[in-house]
Amino acid sequence: MSLERFVHDLHFATEKVRPPDLEVNWDDAPLPYKLYSGLPAVSLPAEVALSLAEEKVEGEPSLAQLGSLLYYMYGLAKVSQTVFPQEAAEEGLFPVQSYRRAIPSGGALYPNEVYLYGKLSYMAQGVYHYDVAHHRLVLLREGDFDAYVSQSLGQRCALHHCFGALFVSAYFWKNAFKYDLFSYRLQGLDTGVLLGQWLALAEGCGIETGVHYLFLDRAINHLLGLSGNEESVYAIMPLAAKRQEAWPLPAAPGLSAGAKSRGETTAEQLLRQLEPVTHRYHIGSQRQKDYPLLRKMNEAAMYESTASFGTPRAAAEQPVADSAKKRHVLPDSLPQRYDFAEFCRRRTSPELDFVWRKIAQEQLSALLQEAFGAFRYRHDLGGTDSGLPALCVCIHQVDGIENGAYRYEPDSHSLLARRYGDQRLELQAGMTLDNVNLFQVPLCFHVAGERNQLRDRWGDRGYRILQMQAGIAVHRLLLGAFSCGLGGHPLLGYDVAKSDGIYGLADEQKTCLIQLPVGSYRPRVRLEGSLHG
Repeated sequence: MSLERFVHDLHFATEKVRPPDLEVNWDDAPLPYKLYSGLPAVSLPAEVALSLAEEKVEGEPSLAQLGSLLYYMYGLAKVSQTVFPQEAAEEGLFPVQSYRRAIPSGGALYPNEVYLYGKLSYMAQGVYHYDVAHHRLVLLREGDFDAYVSQSLGQRCALHHCFGALFVSAYFWKNAFKYDLFSYRLQGLDTGVLLGQWLALAEGCGIETGVHYLFLDRAINHLLGLSGNEESVYAIMPLAAKRQEAWPLPAAPGLSAGAKSRGETTAEQLLRQLEPVTHRYHIGSQRQKDYPLLRKMNEAAMYESTASFGTPRAAAEQPVADSAKKRHVLPDSLPQRYDFAEFCRRRTSPELDFVWRKIAQEQLSALLQEAFGAFRYRHDLGGTDSGLPALCVCIHQVDGIENGAYRYEPDSHSLLARRYGDQRLELQAGMTLDNVNLFQVPLCFHVAGERNQLRDRWGDRGYRILQMQAGIAVHRLLLGAFSCGLGGHPLLGYDVAKSDGIYGLADEQKTCLIQLPVGSYRPRVRLEGSLHG
């Protein structure tokens, strides 16, 4: 299968990349976290902050603050036992036990790993792995790697002015064992949700950060001791106290503009600067299946030279039908106040738990304003036309708004009507699983992106960039829903053609990347215990 066909099937023909007769070997399933052994570690305080409302980082985070930030970013938050009553008649009432984190993940499998390059006064400077099982940082390589990482980023960030950087990787087997080749799509989305979690945390705590999608993959994997075949870094986030020092060059909204004058750097040059490291680690499975197509896709997405970071050709803007009578201007709304730690503790993904309640127009306005923050973060993809996703929504019985399908226009804070009427029957008919009753939700969001998956801009890397951007948008939508007292459930089991047709996206060369019903819900029957120290 060609890579172009693979990317197409991941979105438009998912049955071809996840066989319906796939048998999952749960007895040999991987752990949801990676465990290194025989290495020095820095234990993080078990006393995690109960509230983040007053947490502000000055200069560098304290050890306690660092522990709280990593915990709320990706730590093990709770263990739950859930009963599915609809299966009780046939199979008996058996609870399903799972370890949960603050963010959603496809199948709750959490394919990502988090690494920290730390330059903090209370620990040795170097590269660490965040061991979520023991809430500690495991030292992988000690030393000063400012120049190495900066060169890997194409000199687009002055890392010597940062107190560290986060690396987010995808460990392929952690969800491929269940989802087969379809796992590649989930890895990008899950990574994006995790990036969104950190962006929100950093914003609330006064940490300057941004997302680097463009870097020399082999050089960064080499620094962390990753093979690239089993696990590979997807994104890098520098951490600084002052933006003007870490990102001195103007850019809107990218991290910096044109690093060509600094000269080209290749991955091969950087590999020669560091000796390879190999560490023993445990992932839980005795046997890991090889996926040649996943390896091929990952290799094709890698950059070997910073010359590849040049600004790509911008796609022509597609016209959008517009008229005064089709535009609904939303009322201004005050920012919703909430404690981010409370969001992390209470967030859930309702399924058949949605219950019908109308919502006010002001709630939708506040939700969309919060969600659009997903597109205002610092990144390295260039100017305003960087292929960012759009937000579309099907509305039913929102006070003051006619039922229909709309696209959100952030510049005017308005909804552009694409089709009027109740869309719920068509949306429900397009569901591949009956796990959510869309007739019980007033809002059904779709994150829409370019139909060619950004391949014309970033080549084979474009697909994972687009999925990560969609994941960031999903996180912000969930945050906005929580701030309005609502819940949301990210879904990939929907008919893409039906959803695209509702909004007329094919004419704009766009497509729906993920579906997110939002509404009121009742708590699910579950026994749940916090792992909070």
